[in-house]
Amino acid sequence: MKFISNTNDIRHHLGIKSESYPDPISNITFDSRKVKKSSFFICLKGESSDGNEFIDEALNKGASLILSNRKKLAENNKKIIYTPDTIKALRKISKSIINSFSNNRIGITGSNGKTTTTKIITKTLFNSSGTIKNFNNEIGMPLSIMNARAQAKNLVIEMGAAKFKDINYLSSILKPSIGIITNIGHSHLENLQNTEGVLKVKSELIPNITKGGYLIVPANNEKHLSYWKKIRSDIKVITFSAHKNADFIAKNIKESSAGMIFSIVSKNYDVDLDIKTDLMGMHNIENILAAYIVNFLTQKNNKYFQKKISLVDRHTSRQRKLDWINNSMLIDDSYNANPDSVKKSLELLSKYKERKLFIMGDMLELGKQSTSYHKQIGKYASDKGIDIILAIGDHTKHSANEFGENGFFFECEKELKDFINNNVKSNDIVLLKGSRGMKMERFINV
Repeated sequence: MKFISNTNDIRHHLGIKSESYPDPISNITFDSRKVKKSSFFICLKGESSDGNEFIDEALNKGASLILSNRKKLAENNKKIIYTPDTIKALRKISKSIINSFSNNRIGITGSNGKTTTTKIITKTLFNSSGTIKNFNNEIGMPLSIMNARAQAKNLVIEMGAAKFKDINYLSSILKPSIGIITNIGHSHLENLQNTEGVLKVKSELIPNITKGGYLIVPANNEKHLSYWKKIRSDIKVITFSAHKNADFIAKNIKESSAGMIFSIVSKNYDVDLDIKTDLMGMHNIENILAAYIVNFLTQKNNKYFQKKISLVDRHTSRQRKLDWINNSMLIDDSYNANPDSVKKSLELLSKYKERKLFIMGDMLELGKQSTSYHKQIGKYASDKGIDIILAIGDHTKHSANEFGENGFFFECEKELKDFINNNVKSNDIVLLKGSRGMKMERFINV
C-alpha cells in the first residue's frame, strides 16, 4: 500500500477533517492529460498553462480529489481542497509522511550520476521505494514520496538543484538518515557561478542528515572532502573512489564491451567483494561504490548485492545502446549534459575501435563560461580520438571549430538529419548528447 491510497490520507497529512467515506486514489498527477478515474489532481500554474483551468475536465474524468488555490471553487465541491499555495501544501503533505516513516531514508544529490545511483540503490536494496523517473525538485520529490510504499524498509530519494537553497529545501523535507553526494562538477553554473557554488548547494544536504546518520561522498577532491567533514561532527563520513585512497575503493578493474568486472575493497570495514556488471565506464564504478556502501550500512548482504548488481542492465544508466540507421549503433545519452558528464560519455565512446561520431547539442546554463566550456569539449573530443562531431545549437559551433576539420556545425534540424542519413555508415558508433532543453531525442528517429 502506498502512503497515499485514499482521499482521507491527503486530508490527514494536510490537517483537514477526514470524511466518513473516503474515495480511493489510484494515481497522483499535476498533468491534466494523465487524470483518470480516482486520480488526485494537483493544480499548478506554469509559464504557459494553469492547472486550475482543467478542474472541470478532471472531475469529468473521475478524479477523486483536486488540490487548488481557487477558494471559490472549493466552497461548493468536497472534491476540491483549497490551499493558498499549492507548493507549500505539497511540502506539508510530504513532510507529514516523512515524519510517520521510521525506516531508512536515503537522499542522493550531486552534479552527475545521481539518477543512476538512485536507480542502482533502489534495485540492489531489499524492499526499497522512492524516486519516480527523475522527479527530483520541489514538485517531483513530494510526488515520489506520496507514491512510495508505506511498508518499504528503505525510501530512496533523488534531489536536484538549479539554484542556491534548493537542496536545503528538499533535504529539510526528507531528513535523510543516509546522505550521498555523488560528485561536484560544472552544472547549473548560470545560477551557481562556479564549482564553489555547486559545492555549497550540494552540501546543503549535510545539515539535514539526522544526528548519528551517514554522509557518503567521493574522496577524489581533498578540498571538498575537508569542507564536508567540517560541517558536522555528529554524523559519520564514509568515502569512496575508483582512483584514490578511500574507505571503499575499486580494484582489479576489467572493462569489455559486455560490461565490467572489479572488486570492492575496504580495509577499514573488512570488505573484499567481486562485482560483475553490465554497466560501463569509470563513472558507473563510483555509482556502484556509493550504492554498495548503502547496502553495507543497512542490510550487509553481499550475496544479495552481487546478484542484484549483476542484473542491473545498461538501461539503468541514461546511456542506452540502440541499433540505429545503416547498421550503426547509437549511444543515446540525450537526457542532459554538462561539461563533466559529456567528458565521461566521450571517455566511454573513445574505447570503441570503430569509427566514432558525436552528435552534440548545447550544454545549457553555463553562464559567461559557456563558450570556454564548449571549446574545451571540442578539444577533449579530438584528444580522445573521436572521428567526427556533428553540432547543433547556439553554442556548439565553438566545439565544432575547436575540434577541427571534421567538426561540422548545422543551423537547423533538417540539415543535421539529412547529413546523418547520408553519412552514417555500417558499424559506426554514434554518441547523442545535449542538455534537456535541446531535446536531442528528436534525432533518434531520423
